[in-house]
Amino acid sequence: MDPQDTTLHGAVIVLKRRKWFFVLPVIAITVIGAIIAMVLPSVYRSQGTIMIEKPDIPPDLVASTITGYADERIQTIERRVMATSTLVDIIQKYNLYLDERQTTPSHELASEMRDNVVLELVSAELQQPRGNSTEATIAFNIGFDNEDPVVAQRVANELVSLYLSENVRLRQKSASETTEFLASEAAILERRISELERKLADLKQKHTGRLPEQMDYNMQLIERTEAELRSLDMREQALESRRIYLEGELMQTSPYGSYVVDGQRVMGPRDQLKALRTQLATLSGRYGSNHPDVQRLRREVAALEQQQPGGGASASSLRREAERVETELRRLRERYASDHPDVLRLERQLASLQGELADARSQPTTTPSESPDNPSYIALRSQIQAVQSELGSIAEQRARLKEKLEDYDKRIIETPLVEREYLQLLRDRESAELSYREIKNKQMQAHLGQSLETERKSERFTLLDPPVLPEKPQRPNRPLIVVVAFFVAAGAGAGIAFLAEKLDSAVYGARQVAELVGAAPLVTIPYIRTRAELWRATRRRVGVAVAFVCLLVGAITYVHFSVTPLDVLWAGVDNEATDAKQE
Repeated sequence: MDPQDTTLHGAVIVLKRRKWFFVLPVIAITVIGAIIAMVLPSVYRSQGTIMIEKPDIPPDLVASTITGYADERIQTIERRVMATSTLVDIIQKYNLYLDERQTTPSHELASEMRDNVVLELVSAELQQPRGNSTEATIAFNIGFDNEDPVVAQRVANELVSLYLSENVRLRQKSASETTEFLASEAAILERRISELERKLADLKQKHTGRLPEQMDYNMQLIERTEAELRSLDMREQALESRRIYLEGELMQTSPYGSYVVDGQRVMGPRDQLKALRTQLATLSGRYGSNHPDVQRLRREVAALEQQQPGGGASASSLRREAERVETELRRLRERYASDHPDVLRLERQLASLQGELADARSQPTTTPSESPDNPSYIALRSQIQAVQSELGSIAEQRARLKEKLEDYDKRIIETPLVEREYLQLLRDRESAELSYREIKNKQMQAHLGQSLETERKSERFTLLDPPVLPEKPQRPNRPLIVVVAFFVAAGAGAGIAFLAEKLDSAVYGARQVAELVGAAPLVTIPYIRTRAELWRATRRRVGVAVAFVCLLVGAITYVHFSVTPLDVLWAGVDNEATDAKQE
């Protein structure tokens, strides 16, 4: 091959010289491509458009229980609709893939049908209230490809119905499950609150008066009880003073009435005994127990006591006298020293009274044979008995108040121990009640959301364009196949022509001769064809032209009858040209 033939002019010369190496592959491959385009079955697509409508009621007023983006829900519905069992039912219902159903498993048929189902999301830029824009899915197309346009439309309608019904079912199911879940949680919390209230009631009953909320009340009870004890102490002191006073008066009053003889008061034996005892106590304190006068008075007192049964000094009277002397002794000790005569006298008198009191306690008590008849004595003794009875009542009241005070103190001590468990139960109940209120609010919102789904007021899928019967096939694109086949054929023909030229060792042209002999030829004589050769060349050109015209007419006829009528195609081209001019 001449290197100069690599130029465009040289390439044209090569193509002219090797035209049959170029023309035959072009015709063959183009014809094969056209045959393939005609043989391939037509596949029709029928699809419907489903629009995603916004809720009728604003979400600020009633919130839906369904959350998430629309494309996520579409994918969820797609997984359910494209399940093998669902697709197998559709295949059996519409008798799809009849030739393959005898030899192909069901799951492979379902997989093939998935490849024939078309799902396209339609997105748009939405302006948010805050000013920024976001891309969201506003609709989607669902379609089906099949060789039969009627079957394609029916299956597409079936798929659209499945998507719509599955969306409604999923939304209602989700809303119902949400409501049921919240209702069950509310019931659990109700039982929990009832259990905590029962525990609180048991705790209050078990620890009545020891609860933290009763601390102030217990303190008030303690203060009130202590005030009552102080009041009892004051009453007791007053009654003790009155008792001492009455006993002093009683000691100075004779239990028996006195007699008057010749205008003079005559003392009875008991009055004489009492006077001698008083005188004995005074002299004993003044002189001591060994003084002659003291000894004499002792004998007189003993003689009178023997004359009167029960005339001995009673232990109670001796005790009262000893208490009186002891009180006087304490008063004198505060004023005088311990060696003062009055102090020493009262000490001796107190010692004598204590000795007599010990003797009186060791002797059996005898009841006087005669009852007192002195009204003053009887009145004083009745008053003393009343005071003693009241003192006994005060003692009983003090004992009861002390028991109460001990109980109140015990409550105060045990309150911190009960407080921990009590406060824990209160916190648990408050937490449970707070959770219960939140769950009830959510349950009410869930009921409203369920009503939205039931009444179709929430976000929903609406069929915008139902699947229609397709009029032209979706694929194959036969003109494109023919055009591609032609360009492939042209490339293959050019390659074959240049390959043949490369492999040919013959000499063509003066340049190749000059390269071989080293000098340019003087004269070149072109090839002179005969009339027969010219006639054959003319017939070949005519045959090629006729074949090309036939091929062109056949292609136009095929396009008109198999692809698109020429008038429709021309109208489409005219419309596109008009639109291009307007733009």
